[in-house]
Amino acid sequence: MSVSPEVTIASREVSFSLSGLPPWEPVSFTFVDPQGVPASWITAEDVHVLDLDQAEVKTIRMYPTDSGELEWTRYGAQDHAGAWSVDIDLGGSIYSAAYTLESLTLMDFETVSIGTLLTKHEAPGFAVYYSDLVPTALVVDLQEHLSDTALLLERRIQTEMSTIPDIYLAGNHELMGQVSTVTGIDLGFEDGYYITGGQLPGIFMRTDLLGTEVRRLLTHEYIHHVFDSLANDQTLPAWLTEGLSKYYEFDTALSGSRPDASQLRQFTSSDLARAAAQTGALFSLATLESQTEWNARTDSDELALQYAEAYMAVRYLIETYGLLAGKDLVETIGLGVGLSVSLKTVTGLDLGVFESQFNHWLVRWEDPERGLISEYLIALDVILAAESINSEQRAQNIGTSMTAEESVNSRAALVRSTEELIGGLQILSPPERAQELHQQAEEHLGRVLEWLTLELRAAETQNNSPLNAANAMIPELRARDFTLKRNLSNLRFIFNLAE
Repeated sequence: MSVSPEVTIASREVSFSLSGLPPWEPVSFTFVDPQGVPASWITAEDVHVLDLDQAEVKTIRMYPTDSGELEWTRYGAQDHAGAWSVDIDLGGSIYSAAYTLESLTLMDFETVSIGTLLTKHEAPGFAVYYSDLVPTALVVDLQEHLSDTALLLERRIQTEMSTIPDIYLAGNHELMGQVSTVTGIDLGFEDGYYITGGQLPGIFMRTDLLGTEVRRLLTHEYIHHVFDSLANDQTLPAWLTEGLSKYYEFDTALSGSRPDASQLRQFTSSDLARAAAQTGALFSLATLESQTEWNARTDSDELALQYAEAYMAVRYLIETYGLLAGKDLVETIGLGVGLSVSLKTVTGLDLGVFESQFNHWLVRWEDPERGLISEYLIALDVILAAESINSEQRAQNIGTSMTAEESVNSRAALVRSTEELIGGLQILSPPERAQELHQQAEEHLGRVLEWLTLELRAAETQNNSPLNAANAMIPELRARDFTLKRNLSNLRFIFNLAE
């Protein structure tokens, strides 16, 4: 087994490759932390894998291909420094490989006390203060992320970015609460907040979240800083400022290294707002104007809905009235003009008409890419369901006493049916996001056809050689079926489509 990079750093990804494995035979992996406790699996979509009873999965199964090789990545956003190992279960035999996660060494010595002890890290144009339990590599990575986000946002809203505020990172919610007592914030549900003015202006946030969530949280609060500056310290409606932060949080994250992690959360949010619109359960925009009332809500469903609705309101504004409509509205409010007049200036609509049209748009809203994905997956489901029926029929045939002619006919029918399924699959036009899945489905059904054809040939010739070759394919077919269905489920999950 090989591990990369050569020096593995806590909170960063670690890649593994394993060779010399029996082709197509299942291999199970369990990561064990420095305390000897199996660690949960985090997917490329930044979610913990859960089993049927919602417990976090500690062991994951994979299948090597013909080459007998496997490659995978440990998304170690929450993996702390120390001696780690990975237990490999191969055919019931357990092998263990060790590796060490090291802390990145920073030459940071200056400390300040803000509710708890924070270490100061100098970045170009701003400072990052971090508490105990914040991985040093994350300090550096968030510094780079924020600089990249500022450049990307500058292009998005065609505005030169103002200075980046100081960042205060707390290792968990408890430490965040200690810092918040000094800043005068009564910390409730928030994982982060932005303060403008006063003795401690800056972005305050916790870091014990999954990787992309930490980055989106920092982006979200930074966007508050950007638009507050454009508003010339005029008070923005909560739905507008929170919606803009959510919109550009998703927009910039989708250009990042792991877009699927943000896309699934984007669809979850948009679908929540649409469902509320369809049932008449949306907040009125007037109800979402006050930041004080916004912050005072504690019900988890209301919290999720207000963010989802604000995001979609801004999305409607930008998609309907232009890429700069959100910025234009903020700048107009910044001139001292009220929301109603500012909205009329930018959109030509009174606030009530805008809200009514937004509601109608949201009720009918559907993402065009997801619509194509959904249509394709529905068609693919029909083909795979028919293949499952064939598999059940084959099992029934094997358990039924047949004459030689009946055996040949039953196998020939399965071959013809599979050929028809392949023909149906080949006429589908998968959208770009589903092309890899489509190729896997074609390869899977192609191998199923070869398998069934070998069984037919054995029945026709009464020769065991084709049957032996067919039986030798069974591990591969199981592996391909498992992988195809897992990837199909993952695609549905990312696009928030029902199973």
